[in-house]
Amino acid sequence: MEIIGIIILALTLVAFLTLKIGDIFSPWNITTVIWLAILVMFQFQGDLLYPLGNQFFGCLMLWVPLFCISSLITFYVLPDRSDAKKTSSIPEINHTIFTVLYVISMVITPLYLYEIMKTVMQFDTSDMLYNLRLLAVHGDESHGFLNYSYVLNQVLLVVALWQYPKVPMWQLITIILASIMSAFAIMEKGMVFFLFAAILFTLYEKRVIKMRSIIISGISIIILFFFFNMARDYREDADPNDAMTFLDFFAIYVLSPAVAFERVQEDLTPQFGSHTFQTIYLFLNRFGGDYEVNTKLQEFVWVPLPTNVYTVFQPFFEDFRYKGVAIFAMFYGVCSGFCYRLMLNGNGIAKCLYVYVVYVLALQFFQENVMLSIVTIIQFVFFVTIIQQQKIHFSFSR
Repeated sequence: MEIIGIIILALTLVAFLTLKIGDIFSPWNITTVIWLAILVMFQFQGDLLYPLGNQFFGCLMLWVPLFCISSLITFYVLPDRSDAKKTSSIPEINHTIFTVLYVISMVITPLYLYEIMKTVMQFDTSDMLYNLRLLAVHGDESHGFLNYSYVLNQVLLVVALWQYPKVPMWQLITIILASIMSAFAIMEKGMVFFLFAAILFTLYEKRVIKMRSIIISGISIIILFFFFNMARDYREDADPNDAMTFLDFFAIYVLSPAVAFERVQEDLTPQFGSHTFQTIYLFLNRFGGDYEVNTKLQEFVWVPLPTNVYTVFQPFFEDFRYKGVAIFAMFYGVCSGFCYRLMLNGNGIAKCLYVYVVYVLALQFFQENVMLSIVTIIQFVFFVTIIQQQKIHFSFSR
């Protein structure tokens, strides 16, 4: 099955590139490349992990074709306004609003980190990084307005990258540093990956770098994440013999989700879509509802290495089995194809949002990042839209 999958995906990718159907960052090319790379790398992992199973391959054979077809259809159905295409910048932003949000971010990001560190420093400082991660997963998230620092830094980063050099280098650097602070505050690799994805994608679209630079950067990111993970999981009382090797890290974070997906079973709870729509149920509970809300920390399984991520298929399969994977493959495809077309047509909001799409699609081998992060996406679109408003009018009628 692995060899057959590699051949089919490789031929599909060759067809897309030969016929010049979208660039390398088109949604169908990203999806094909990601899953082709996973299957190829499995040929060299030896005996570190259990073999891939029929459940994974069944979902993969639904996901890739339906995603690619739906994204292609959406892309070509929408009108092509190539005369409006702007490859080097987004439409003019409101620099006053951008500056206001920038100042807010520069204030609340250090305050957010301070609040986190104030709690962590009450414990053993030798295990500070480890405790930071524990606090992010199990701690209290009620930091009020300071919680917006994470998404605000993402928005400012994307807008600044598209607008550079209209946004000066010193300002872009401070936004990058603030993004790193946000990642450090919760010891989360997601922000670091988003940072790299945003930089690589915007530079490629602005014709500053070529594919060779992206490949080299991708290898560097994996190595950086390895050291980041070692620092995050370090404990003074840990046994040195239990230290994670680079092969262990690579197997756990890149290859193990596909194997772990074999352990995922249908959730027979009567609550509709409890895993897919867990964010919605969380908000319903806050407004007086009585619903089951799944925790964001998944249970660990051994494959035989420990992991608790199960690919993009996991919530859809748990709630609706194979039909859920098929339906959300088309949902993902339509949304990404729509955003890709608008981006190429020069739509400023779509250009910024597509950076988030690239981030989500690049991590589909790891976990689901749309339905489970829908609030963050809404906030992202809201702030991007506000920044791009040239004129804001307030009218008060009698």
